[in-house]
Amino acid sequence: MERLGPDDHPCTSLPEAKRLLRDLRNQKERTDVVSSKKTLRAVLAEYKELMPFKDSTRQYKVHYLELFEKDFPHNKKIAELKKSDVFRYLSKFEGKSADTRNKALTAVRDLFRYAIDDQAIAVSPAEGIKYKRSKASIKRPIPSWEEFEAIVASVRNVVFSDTGHESSDLIEFMGKAGLGQAECAGLVWGDINFKTGKITIIRKKTGTEFEIPIYPQVRPLLERMNEEREDRTPSTKVFKVRDPKKGLDAACKRLDLPNYSARAFRRLFITRCLELGIDPQTVASWQGHRDGGQLILKVYGKVSKKHQDEMAARLLPPTTASNIVPINSAVA
Repeated sequence: MERLGPDDHPCTSLPEAKRLLRDLRNQKERTDVVSSKKTLRAVLAEYKELMPFKDSTRQYKVHYLELFEKDFPHNKKIAELKKSDVFRYLSKFEGKSADTRNKALTAVRDLFRYAIDDQAIAVSPAEGIKYKRSKASIKRPIPSWEEFEAIVASVRNVVFSDTGHESSDLIEFMGKAGLGQAECAGLVWGDINFKTGKITIIRKKTGTEFEIPIYPQVRPLLERMNEEREDRTPSTKVFKVRDPKKGLDAACKRLDLPNYSARAFRRLFITRCLELGIDPQTVASWQGHRDGGQLILKVYGKVSKKHQDEMAARLLPPTTASNIVPINSAVA
């Protein structure tokens, strides 16, 4: 029987061969004749000139791409590269940390993405290659509610601080509203509607708009800040401080607490919501997520030991009359 398909991709049936031919034709239409003849070295040189990254990021990407380039002759066309070439390159990082191997993969992925945009290739040889998971889980400490309140008070009560009051307001809002620095930085007073009890938020990562309630624990803070502000223009920023890191670090040191980051307060909010019995779908909507709470459950599904103990204490033996079997009852 005559074999179907090319030598490097033999097909077992006529439909499979037809599908392969269709894919090859589509790829050819998506590539430019001139660009497809470019060598890996030429495309890499172009990409290095156009890299849209800050210096530190650019430095590590160039490092890994130059290591990748050394695996091939100078006249190697980028269109000739295969997925096996990428796997062979990544094998050099066996025994290294997952972060090192993932940085190498990210660098070549970015290069091939540029090559696709340049119509030098139609499909990335790195497509489908997954990142390596780190064996050691990253520990992100979450403050307790008591620690959070202590931090807010500590930052607010620093006597000789020019921004202590403003920083404490921002930290308090992040913990009680569950929003990150980026969302807080863009918040203006026109976004807060005390009558409807809603706050309009622009999620920085996606640019999407969503609303959250003015939670009961947040309203006194916002009402006090609204009374104190002098500029009544709706476009006025709610928070004068963008990053409370300096005051936060100092407070954690004074209180002998872990070095909590500003993100820890969003985690505090989400974890507390789950422990209070608020459903993940609702919490997800308050975070601007559209996945029905899947991410919330995946990342924040683990509750505190204290909460687990409280839940376990609820598992008392049933004492209703219907569950009590008389001692002298006979089985028919």
